[in-house]
Amino acid sequence: MHSVISVVDFLSSGESHGFGTNYFVMPFYFQGNKIPLYEACWGMTLLNAGSMRFRWNEKNLVRDRMLSQICGEKTSVAVELIHSKIVVRADSCGDVEKVLADGIVTNMPNLVPVVTVADCVPIFLFDSKRKVIASLHSGWKGTGIAAEGIRKMSEWYGSDIKDVCVAIGPHIGDCCYNIDDERADYFSLEFGSDAVIERDGKKFLSLTAANLSVLKKVGVEESNIVVASDCTCCTCYPTGKSVYGSFRREAAGKEGALMTVQAAFSVLNSSKN
Repeated sequence: MHSVISVVDFLSSGESHGFGTNYFVMPFYFQGNKIPLYEACWGMTLLNAGSMRFRWNEKNLVRDRMLSQICGEKTSVAVELIHSKIVVRADSCGDVEKVLADGIVTNMPNLVPVVTVADCVPIFLFDSKRKVIASLHSGWKGTGIAAEGIRKMSEWYGSDIKDVCVAIGPHIGDCCYNIDDERADYFSLEFGSDAVIERDGKKFLSLTAANLSVLKKVGVEESNIVVASDCTCCTCYPTGKSVYGSFRREAAGKEGALMTVQAAFSVLNSSKN
C-alpha cells in the first residue's frame, strides 16, 4: 500500500521543517520507510507566503525572496506552465530559460526544480539510487505527466522504476472538485472508475485516484508512493484559516479573476552526490 499523510497533522507534530512559517518540507518514502530529509525531500509554500505566480514576462519579488529563503545556497529552476505533459531536462539554469513546459528533471544537487500550482497536482519524483529528482505540474489536462517524467528519468539518467519514489502533494480533492459529464466520462475511460465519485446526483473528480492509476500502470512500487490527503480548496488550520492557495476557492464568483494565489512547490535535493 502507498502511504497517506496529512500535511497539517504532520506540521503540527513538529517533524517537518517550516511549521509556523511560510513553507514546509516533507519526506519521500522508499519501501514504506521515510527517506531522511537531508537526502531528499519535497515541499511547498503556504497561503501565508503570498502569491507565487510565475510568468517569464513578469517579476514577482515575493516569490523570489521566498524561494531564496527555501533554497539557501542552491538555485531554483522553473518553467512557465502550459497544462501539457512536456518535461524538460535541467543541467543548468540556462536549460530552462524562457521554456514553456510542465515538468523539470535534474540530477544536479545544486538545482531545485520548482513548479507552481493552485489546485492542480504537484508530483515529485526521486530516484533513491541515482539521486535524480523531478517536479511536475499535473493539471487535469496534463494527467499522465507522471509517466512521462519517469520515462525521462530513465532515458536521461538511467533510472530504474524500482528505485523511483513518488510524492503526490496537496491538491484539490474530490470533496471540492465537481465536474461535468464529459470530463467524468473521459477520466473514467482513461484512468478507471475510481477517478470519478458520484454524490448527491453530482460527479466529483479524484485526481489522486487518476494519478495512482498512472503510477500503477508504469510499475511504481506502491510502498514507494506517498499521498498528501489535504485538499487545497478546503483544508484549514484548527483556527479556521485556509492553509493553501486555491484558485477555485479564492476566485469563486469572480469572473475573470487573476490567478494570484499560486503556491510554489519544490523538491529540495540535499544529497551529497
